[in-house]
Amino acid sequence: MKKLIILPVLFILACCSQKSKTEDINPEISKKDSVSVKTESKTSQEKKTNKLLVGTKIEGDFDGDGKNEFATVTKTKQGEGNPIEYGTPDEYTISFSNSSLKAIPINCCEATLINEGDLNNDGKDDFSVFQAPMNGCTYTMTTYSLQNSEWKQIVETFSVPTGCDGFTAEDLQKSIFIENKIVYKMERDPNEESLKLIRKKIELK
Repeated sequence: MKKLIILPVLFILACCSQKSKTEDINPEISKKDSVSVKTESKTSQEKKTNKLLVGTKIEGDFDGDGKNEFATVTKTKQGEGNPIEYGTPDEYTISFSNSSLKAIPINCCEATLINEGDLNNDGKDDFSVFQAPMNGCTYTMTTYSLQNSEWKQIVETFSVPTGCDGFTAEDLQKSIFIENKIVYKMERDPNEESLKLIRKKIELK
């Protein structure tokens, strides 16, 4: 009688043990596979978009040393009066937390930085400067890349009419992008009342 009781108990324990092992292992395998697929399917542009590094202070590996540094827009000179009426405008500079990177004077006026990811496939993050005009609602966009320890403009400066409606970080992040290894920019047609967006291929400098 004792043998008959012991055998079912052993069978139940063996089943529970097997089930426990399956529950412990499968989620881990599934999780690792999911992460692996997700990582492999991402492009550098998607990674850039996920970071949403837009503002007066952004983070990125701008010198390609594998470590991130910060780029910050600061006002370096206070203007006087109205610059449109014989006054002097404010002046701004982009400086870096890594002191070995040269500061970039951008003069007037306020600016927003956008981490563009690695546009030219040289192992370094590039960034754009979205800068306000002294007067009006037409901004400019300029893109820089560090080459031979010097900042080089790799996208020709282009105008961005905003219609004085403002803009979002997402709008700025989508202004320059990579698709099938080709770099594009989204320009607004000033001849269209709605400022229709036009996609244009960019030849990097």
